[in-house]
Amino acid sequence: MICRKCGKDFDLASNMTELCSECSQSSLRNESDIAYDQSVSFLPGSEETSDEYSPWEDEQQIGFFRGLFLTFRQSLFHPTNFFRRIPLHGGYKLPFLYALIIYTMSIVAAYFATAIADSSSMPMSVPQGMLFAGPGIGSLIYVLLVVTLEIFIKPVILFICLLVLGVRNSSLEATFRISCYSSGPGLLNILPFYGSVLAGIWEFVILVIGLREGFKISTGRSVLAILAPLLAMIILILAVAMLLVGRLFSLALFN
Repeated sequence: MICRKCGKDFDLASNMTELCSECSQSSLRNESDIAYDQSVSFLPGSEETSDEYSPWEDEQQIGFFRGLFLTFRQSLFHPTNFFRRIPLHGGYKLPFLYALIIYTMSIVAAYFATAIADSSSMPMSVPQGMLFAGPGIGSLIYVLLVVTLEIFIKPVILFICLLVLGVRNSSLEATFRISCYSSGPGLLNILPFYGSVLAGIWEFVILVIGLREGFKISTGRSVLAILAPLLAMIILILAVAMLLVGRLFSLALFN
């Protein structure tokens, strides 16, 4: 049976209870849920259940730390099922706090790991190449400001790219929530040497899945939406380089 709360598949008979072994919540649907599922079962493309759920946004039922852990684990290791079920509406506050906690934990952990280890043999892995200016509260505040700007700017760019690609069912709120819940791999930055590379690749993959499942678009369009700013920058650099080369060539030709 699939738990309606956390999405875990468990054996109801072996548990001898209706409670999920993962989140300890009742996995049974009430009559209204069953009636709704039956009413939409004949509609095209309605393979998933109507339930929307995010452990991080269920603090009253499962607690702060358990909600954080379940969201982190499910988004990293079961992203398809996770992003099929998270609500795309519900505000900006909780997704922002989740992303801020993940990035802050990764930065602080990487900083102290580097302070303990020999920096010459174990370089620090910091998200997006950000480095502490030095020890102290001022440096931490600076990094948190940079992380906050990144959390808010990235979804805006993604949303614009989605609109350009014709994804009309997207919204800034939904894009923001998907982007924030894709930040789990940031904790891999605590690993020395290749932690930041692994975190970047994994976060890219999860974000692709999140956009695909959240907005019901193809994988290719999801990848293109993420890479569009980079491609646009490359094209701009090439265009400027060609203009400069052409200018230099014309000057050399007529002088």
